[in-house]
Amino acid sequence: MFLPVFIVLQFAFVTVSSSVIFEDCGSAYELKAVNIDGCGKKLPCYVTLGEDVPVSLDFYADFVSRNLDQDVVININHINLRTQVSPERCEIYDCPVTTDTVTSFTSVMSVPTSIALNQRGYLRWRIENEFGNQVLCYSVLVQTQSPLQKMLRHLWRNVTTGYRP
Repeated sequence: MFLPVFIVLQFAFVTVSSSVIFEDCGSAYELKAVNIDGCGKKLPCYVTLGEDVPVSLDFYADFVSRNLDQDVVININHINLRTQVSPERCEIYDCPVTTDTVTSFTSVMSVPTSIALNQRGYLRWRIENEFGNQVLCYSVLVQTQSPLQKMLRHLWRNVTTGYRP
């Protein structure tokens, strides 16, 4: 009885607070929402090789950080591929991170082209402050696809939902 209730409560929290289902992996700040362009509540989140993908975070900080450093890895078939992210948080926003308010920011993740196609794995996004303390960490189930597969997936969705431009 306890397990089904826990799953329902966890699902309710995730669907209310974010458009992407994510797993927190040890955030000191309270991570409210993760939005990955092109992904919704349905898993996996498809990532297209070679694309630049906007990723937005909403979080509540209960202590100040003056600088944030992002470390993004896509793990496919037990291979960790570091992913470029730009701009860094403090390059485009005033630092420090303030308290008593929800902070939002968007970074752009470049999906490597050297990842195997049609494979599932995890995107892990870690953010540390100026003291090396992990302040945000989450992971999302992802599946790789080619630009052609992305186009065909969109066409199929339009056909099955009766979309008319």
